[in-house]
Amino acid sequence: MPRDYKHDYRSRCIYHITMSKASGIAFFSRITGTPEKPVVELTPLGRIIEKQIWNFTFICPALRILQYVIMPDHVHLAIFAQEELPRAIGSYIGMMKVKTGQIAKEHLAIVPPVFEPDFFDRILRRTHKLDTICEYIRKNPKRLLERRQNPVFFRRVNNIRINDTLWQAYGNLQLLQNPFKAPVVIHRRDSEKIIAAKHRRWKHLSENGGVLVSPFISPAEKEVRGQCEENNGKIILLSTKPFGEREKPAAHDFEQCTAGKLLILAPMSPLPSGRETFLYLNFIAESIAINSRDI
Repeated sequence: MPRDYKHDYRSRCIYHITMSKASGIAFFSRITGTPEKPVVELTPLGRIIEKQIWNFTFICPALRILQYVIMPDHVHLAIFAQEELPRAIGSYIGMMKVKTGQIAKEHLAIVPPVFEPDFFDRILRRTHKLDTICEYIRKNPKRLLERRQNPVFFRRVNNIRINDTLWQAYGNLQLLQNPFKAPVVIHRRDSEKIIAAKHRRWKHLSENGGVLVSPFISPAEKEVRGQCEENNGKIILLSTKPFGEREKPAAHDFEQCTAGKLLILAPMSPLPSGRETFLYLNFIAESIAINSRDI
């Protein structure tokens, strides 16, 4: 996937890496049990992948695996480049994927590639807590079982507390737990250079599994939302009015909700129109982006 062009991928850094299963390849694992006690049972291919994950240190001693989970169709890694690397992190990801394919072909008669081309990356900034990232990775099986076992999980919920105020929610509540969130806020005083930098960050985030948070009121914000959806990204949308008693989102938003790509948050009481409300919703968006909630 497109990388963050401003980041040096050889530098000392912690990354959240996601690698997806190639089409037609057997599952990496089976997730059973309950959301309270999920069980991850690795397939023969999954066991090969796990061994190669631990081989990262042999590929490059500066790389340290902090957390990982092998899901049926993808793998999450928190990997720490403890010092400047001889090559970009992507080179070592590529080596791991090639080696996995070679072993899978030899022992399981699987024709590589095992993974989709490239990978998703999220760079852990100072605003990200490592414990939160590792917990997010560990809880992937729990969230999968929640989606399987709770058909109402992507439906309307009342009394979600954010900054000591209560909100209604409709859509994918798990988006609140995603540690990689960013508010989409464009200020009048922002220069073209600042706006361009923001767009690059939002694009990278949406293309790499993060979540954009905003009321998306202004034309510029709506444009960002459209680009995010084109990239198959995820959105938390802040509304200015509560849901009606039997109201559902409009057709497009409803489809995005049921696909798990959208969460709509609505106030319990209508908010007045005007600049103050716009600023308030931007403040709520920033608060949501900073905090990862376990709902």
